[in-house]
Amino acid sequence: MVQNMPIEQIRSIMEVLQSSLDAYLFILDMTSEVYYIPEKLTERVALDSTRVENCMEALKAIVYPSDYAMLAEDIARCASGEQDKHDLEYRWLGRDNRVIWINCQGAVITDADGHRLLVGRVSELGRQAKADNVTGLRRETRFRLDVEEILRDRPESIRYCMRVGIDNFKEINEKDGTEAGDLILYELSKCITDTVVEEVSVYRLVADEFMLIDTGSGMVEQPAEIYNQIKTKIEKVIKGKDYSGFYTISAGILNRDFAGKSSEDIMKLSEFALNEAKRKGKNQLAFFEQKDYDQYLKHLDIRKEIRRDISNQFAGFEVYYQPIVEAGSYRIIGAEALLRWQSKKYGSVSPAVMIPIMEESGLIIPIGRYVLWEAAKMCKKWKKIIPEFHVNVNLSYVQVHKSDLMNDVSACMQEVGISPDSLVLELTESGSIETDNRIQKLLQDLKDSRINLAIDDFGTGYSNMRYLKEIQAKTVKLDRSFVLQALKNDYDYMIITHLIDMIHSLGSTVCMEGIEYDHELEKMKSTKPDMIQGYLFGRPSPAEVFETFLLENGKNGQ
Repeated sequence: MVQNMPIEQIRSIMEVLQSSLDAYLFILDMTSEVYYIPEKLTERVALDSTRVENCMEALKAIVYPSDYAMLAEDIARCASGEQDKHDLEYRWLGRDNRVIWINCQGAVITDADGHRLLVGRVSELGRQAKADNVTGLRRETRFRLDVEEILRDRPESIRYCMRVGIDNFKEINEKDGTEAGDLILYELSKCITDTVVEEVSVYRLVADEFMLIDTGSGMVEQPAEIYNQIKTKIEKVIKGKDYSGFYTISAGILNRDFAGKSSEDIMKLSEFALNEAKRKGKNQLAFFEQKDYDQYLKHLDIRKEIRRDISNQFAGFEVYYQPIVEAGSYRIIGAEALLRWQSKKYGSVSPAVMIPIMEESGLIIPIGRYVLWEAAKMCKKWKKIIPEFHVNVNLSYVQVHKSDLMNDVSACMQEVGISPDSLVLELTESGSIETDNRIQKLLQDLKDSRINLAIDDFGTGYSNMRYLKEIQAKTVKLDRSFVLQALKNDYDYMIITHLIDMIHSLGSTVCMEGIEYDHELEKMKSTKPDMIQGYLFGRPSPAEVFETFLLENGKNGQ
């Protein structure tokens, strides 16, 4: 048994085996940090002896720089006893400084002297086909090897790289099983290989994704045409199966500026382009655009800054308040709470930029709680000036779906000490409200708790009277774009007049948003809204500024 043998005896056995293997056998003494390697490996990499002292330092000379930390961490776990197996794919640098992809596998044993040894073998992946059994295509490792060589020696030969992904593949596997998913992978791979010419290399990447790279010298076939031809073949296959196993594909395409790129760059940028196609609705292609990618990276950085400031007690965040006035007297009766953020790095960031980023990342949940508590505290204070004062707080659908919103609202009212009629929750209209069980439950809970709901931006989306009846909102807020249409022509003016009458007939009140000028107010007040909100009566302002304004104008109106 190899375990507890003297290390020299282990080396003798490995030297005998080495001659018959297309791999490099090694022993790494993790106690003394000595690395024993075969003679033929010293010809491949910049190690000049079969016995290498201070091995981890010596490995820095032959391991690709960005892969070293991963290797060192894994070896450290083996040395500490945290694990007894080693299995990594990473890169070496050969004596010609070219990248060598390897797979290094080994097991930890103890020799006769009690030293912990890692004994194993290194295989060059470039000498292996690394094929995928489902599709018969080469895998990502081989793609990286091939494209690194092309990028190094002849980047100008690449005419395009196309990354293809199956839309909703996870749902297909969950619904129909992995066998059905494997069949779709095989069908798609055949559609791709039957479409492209021999000079186009095709690889299967992770899960449901494929990569095509064209380095041909013949007539250029546009990648968009290739994509459409693949789609046509897929449609014929699906039709031939009577539309069982239906699926669509999206694609991201890189078709310029390959010089100076690495395989990692190709993977990263093609993934971005593919995701762009899926974000735009799926079943389509998207070409990589640098400006879009730069914007994406900026959004990632903004997200990091938002997360940092939230963790730092909401540093840089502030709640602004815009007055809501009674339509008849123009007396202030409430305010809408609006989030503002002053970033140390980016300065004042528009809500139109930061809100979608926070919703996508889930950060809207903690920031939503912050706004709710701040607004509630200010409302309690300002009710001493105007007893019927209320504050409107916007809700995100992410809060509804991914947090216990009702519990947050109840806890806020109890801790701050405000009554339900002090709070109005604003929800932007959406057709999903009627069919979403979670939202329906929230609406019922709000009704049971006597908390008022407002439909925000009415007139920009779903907009029908059945919708208003189902929601039973206390207030309907008419969007400025809707108001502007009524200001432009009599037909739209009559529509908004009748709409307000119908809203009133359902027992709801109307808040007209976006009134900015006297002539707008003069014309629209005859439509008989209940409340008005707009720059004419005050812009959003910090709490202390709003409070001063409230003290000066709140009781008597303007």
